[in-house]
Amino acid sequence: MKSERYVSVWKILLYLIIGFYIYFLLSNILFKYVTPVGLFEDGRYFSRSINLIPFNDLFEGVYNKLDIFGNMILFIPFGLFLKILLPHNSFFKNIVSFSLVSFCFEALQYILAIGASDITDIIYNVIGGILGIGIYNLLKLIFRKEEITNKIIIVLGFIMMILVGVLLILLKVYN
Repeated sequence: MKSERYVSVWKILLYLIIGFYIYFLLSNILFKYVTPVGLFEDGRYFSRSINLIPFNDLFEGVYNKLDIFGNMILFIPFGLFLKILLPHNSFFKNIVSFSLVSFCFEALQYILAIGASDITDIIYNVIGGILGIGIYNLLKLIFRKEEITNKIIIVLGFIMMILVGVLLILLKVYN
């Protein structure tokens, strides 16, 4: 009985962190220029563009390092969580998962006219997810057990959630 409760605490923490992560993704990808309620307001911000040429910004010399690394960093937790939730998924299935989620974000940006849809963002997001899997596998090599690796990721994720949450609150209060 005690071990069941112990396992459920880890699952609750994991789902709490994943919920926060989803909120953070939505805030930074879909709702960085307009709030969900703002989608239905008159005179709201509209921006709709599409780029189907991979790395076009790099070739033109007009790129933002924050966009490049930000897109990768945003999807690293996705790779970590996918390995915890679906440890036996093939590498190909994981790539498909990263690609589909990223594509949905880009498509929604276009459909809702809330940003630029860019194939390069999808590529960087997939790279971030792959990095997350790599980090998971490295931690598993170090700690040798899946259960210990998962718990370490959950604890670190919880700490990051608290730090980012406090930072977001401070930004709201002081801006």
